[in-house]
Amino acid sequence: MSIELEKDILDSMQKLGEISDYILQQTFVAFDTETTGLWAPANRIIEIGAVKFRIRQPDTEIFESLLNPKRSIPPEVIRIHGITDKMVIDAPFAEDILPKFMSFCGTDSVLIAHNAPFDISFVGCELERFELDFGNNIILDTVDLFKRYFPDLASYSLLALARHFSIAESQEHRAFGDAALVHKLFELIAPKIGNIKNKSDLSHVASIYSMADCRAQKTDLPEEHAELNRALNEKLRVRIEYTTPSNEPTIRVIRPENFYHLGQVFYINAFCERAWGERTFRLDRIGEYHVLD
Repeated sequence: MSIELEKDILDSMQKLGEISDYILQQTFVAFDTETTGLWAPANRIIEIGAVKFRIRQPDTEIFESLLNPKRSIPPEVIRIHGITDKMVIDAPFAEDILPKFMSFCGTDSVLIAHNAPFDISFVGCELERFELDFGNNIILDTVDLFKRYFPDLASYSLLALARHFSIAESQEHRAFGDAALVHKLFELIAPKIGNIKNKSDLSHVASIYSMADCRAQKTDLPEEHAELNRALNEKLRVRIEYTTPSNEPTIRVIRPENFYHLGQVFYINAFCERAWGERTFRLDRIGEYHVLD
């Protein structure tokens, strides 16, 4: 199907008013995050951007903030979004921004993200660090929606969809700019969702997430790691042999702060003396270790 034909179909559906009353009555928040890396338990959010809107209503509200991740941003990540250590050095911390973001979203809004599990995992891990609860807001994924209703597209990346539907020709890879693209994409796809009347109907036509999904859970380590459990409970330092994701062997001295599991993988959130800051370590990358009494 050509771009022009797809746009004509969407324009016609909007003109005919074929958006359900349920969708028209909802408040939506399109949001996006920029991060220090790809794996939420081991990385941090450095920017949140969001647009609050209602379908076919011109007024919007904006949320946008950099966050200080309490660590350096890897050069390979800076090349993607352009956010540098200098830009975040005076930014507020996640524990200060998350409550404001939660207040902005409210308890009744429907959240939308592109590749939602990624952003959910990062927000969820940050919430877990500071023992915050987001609420039970519905979260929709524009990747899921466009795969359902336009199943033959070559790519479902944010930029590919923006180009395909003539929304934008480039992407900043900044949180607010990406959230604005998500907003426009959802306005386009809304007529395709159908005549739904409630949340239950919505679950039949889209994948529904919540901030509790993809969230690491606090836990104790298995019994064979009883000494690490003791180090956490007694606030002791531990010398570990740790292999980095790039297979570099390192020696670290850490003070465990929490243990998590995500799926079958255990993580140690700890203060690392080498980095002089909070870091997250995969248990299966730790070789020998010794508790320093």
